Amino acid sequence: MTAFAQPFSAYDAVMADIERAGGVHVLYPMDQPRPTAAPKGYKPFYVSHLGRHGARFALGGTVYEDVLAVWESAHEKGWLTPEGEQFYKDYMSIYPSLARREGQLTVKGQDQLRFIAEQLYRNYPALFKGKTHAVATSTLVHRVIASMYSFLGEAAALDKDFTYEADYGYPYQTYLLPDTIDSKADREGEALTKYRHLRDSIVDSRAILARWFNHADQLVENPTGFVFDMHTVVSTLDNVDFPVPTRLYSLFTAQERYTLWRVANYREYQLMGRCPDTENARVTVMQVLYQDFIDKAESDWAGDVQLRLRFSHDSCLMSFLSLLGVNGMDARVQDPLEVENCWQDYNVPMASNLQLIFFRSKRNPDILFQLLLNGREATLPLKMAAPGSFYRWEDFKTLVK
Repeated sequence: MTAFAQPFSAYDAVMADIERAGGVHVLYPMDQPRPTAAPKGYKPFYVSHLGRHGARFALGGTVYEDVLAVWESAHEKGWLTPEGEQFYKDYMSIYPSLARREGQLTVKGQDQLRFIAEQLYRNYPALFKGKTHAVATSTLVHRVIASMYSFLGEAAALDKDFTYEADYGYPYQTYLLPDTIDSKADREGEALTKYRHLRDSIVDSRAILARWFNHADQLVENPTGFVFDMHTVVSTLDNVDFPVPTRLYSLFTAQERYTLWRVANYREYQLMGRCPDTENARVTVMQVLYQDFIDKAESDWAGDVQLRLRFSHDSCLMSFLSLLGVNGMDARVQDPLEVENCWQDYNVPMASNLQLIFFRSKRNPDILFQLLLNGREATLPLKMAAPGSFYRWEDFKTLVK
């Protein structure tokens, strides 16, 4: 019998694990497989890394406070439905632990970075044999800085010969968070029109609000914006360090969560992917980071650096993955309804990271690297040098032209 592979369905993937509807808010995968062993004679000697900060509270300025103001007003007016009243009660029970914490790293986020450092130490012990030195850089954002030191602290605890230099500041943001001015193609014209059409054609914000509020039109000025804010709040509940009433997770139906995710995912693709309707400003500018990977690797080998660690944000990592074409993230898709099956933002979860683990052999002049995304073997649009996502370094240096 001949077996035919079924085309990937994002709908099936999200419905199988509804937390994926949280997109970039999902937690890091802790079920890590052991990487494939290197070809015979090859030993690891260097790591080049780009990582996102760990789990955090919701972003959005004062999103926790802003949504609370609406729920409180509805409660005081008696305009909450029974479902809405229950949510309000549960939200109020955890609000003191959420208040003014927007964007901050959680303890869970720190633990994720410690886990990633431990996995590197356990999977590639030869890297840490003898003295091991790391150079780490971070953006200016506190959650990223704290993530960097969580990783370094764990590595130092595991390996008594481990030393590091760590710094953060504007000089590193030139490649960790490039200052790209939003192109008009992102914010105007066909791209924005497509986004709004997709959003407005599949998201029925007023029907959702009607389950929570009576007289919603008198409470909420921007129904769609409020619904997406509430989805952000729900999607980040797994990130926090305290118990959460389980009923909060049922504020949206599974179908609603999937629909809200596919809209948000499409917008992420427009901004951070190789979307044909935009000028790809965020992808193109990542060439400076690509060059940093090349330049730093070869200078580190000439010196005494075994780990080159970079800590940034999902926007940087997604754009970089799109530039390199990791796991097909360089896909160019015209139809907004088809983007979700080719490009999924939940593949860049909290603490997401890309690692190039370098190997060399005394018998073969080719330097190889193993490509890992979130601890799992990943692919590039290059010829693989060996099973297990091993590629030739010389081929990587010509990947982006």
